[in-house]
Amino acid sequence: MKNFGFQYNKKDAFCSFCSRTKNPHPDYNEPIVVKKIKLNNKSLFICINCHFDFLDRADGNEYIFNNLIVEKYNLINLLQKANIF
Repeated sequence: MKNFGFQYNKKDAFCSFCSRTKNPHPDYNEPIVVKKIKLNNKSLFICINCHFDFLDRADGNEYIFNNLIVEKYNLINLLQKANIF
């Protein structure tokens, strides 16, 4: 099994892509599981749900996976500048 480097039980866990802070699973009352990534010289966190969603969409292709993350992050920034997100 591949180690993705996720952090469990991080008190201030926050996903930079979906803005989640709490575990969406109803049976668990704990912070979301996140992974620290570097994007455009910024340190961001991606939750395990977003990570595997992007990975599924990319069919495991790392190049496509990275492009999806960049595009989503750029879209979020654009929407934040327009006060929509």
